[in-house]
Amino acid sequence: MKNKSFLFTVFFTLSISLFAWSTNKKSLPSIATKQAIRVMTYNIHHANPPGEAGVIDLDAIAQVIRDSKADLIAVQELDSAAERSQNQFQLEILAQKLDMNFHFFRSIPLGEGSYGVGVLSRFPISQAQTIKLPEQAEHDAEDRVLGLVLVQLSDEQKIYFASTHWDYKHLENRLLQAEKTNTIASQLDAPLIIGGDFNDVTESKPMDVLREVFTDASKEFALTIPTVNPKKRIDHILYTNPKRFKIGSEAVITSPLAQKASDHLPYWVDLVIAD
Repeated sequence: MKNKSFLFTVFFTLSISLFAWSTNKKSLPSIATKQAIRVMTYNIHHANPPGEAGVIDLDAIAQVIRDSKADLIAVQELDSAAERSQNQFQLEILAQKLDMNFHFFRSIPLGEGSYGVGVLSRFPISQAQTIKLPEQAEHDAEDRVLGLVLVQLSDEQKIYFASTHWDYKHLENRLLQAEKTNTIASQLDAPLIIGGDFNDVTESKPMDVLREVFTDASKEFALTIPTVNPKKRIDHILYTNPKRFKIGSEAVITSPLAQKASDHLPYWVDLVIAD
């Protein structure tokens, strides 16, 4: 019986590797029916501990993520080859430290490098898309994107996972970005989980628009910013197809390391996948 179980595990692991792509460093066996996946969203402030000018501490960010045991992480405020962050490809370095798959999505140029969002995944990912989010032409605002990947949980189970960072200046832009996100979700052939810094609180109109299509992946609505004595919740995880998921454990990480590493606290939730 042990030999049969071992051979099945080997065969299953090899079969999953067929879904790997250029950013995949490994493939994992299938999750079991009704097993939870842990999803996190984390604005890392380009790994610059607030108040420490010129300091870049990717080790601290990696340790916070490692301690969380998250399976899927939506990351915001990432630098790529930017002078202010030592010309490092930050997401690739994090992926190497964590032994995870990754994809970076550029939002805007930053000197000779770029700035944007990304995803980290313990599961194989593919079909990466950088989707520009709308903004009113008369507003002077940074371009924003939705970074989307297909995540292969098993031979028969797939979901989409996205990371985003909405405009922080203009309510009108955030409303447009909510509507665009709903449109994208309605066009997908599998459930979508999205994590991000939405720059809006739970009770805001843009988040109300988003909840016309998405379900909030929280029951506690714990606050995420600032890192010490937080006063607002602007970092959210949401999902479509509510019959496919059940909310399990959740937490905003308030460890001393998390309070120091960024200007946002990371938030994770366990989502139990139904049959």
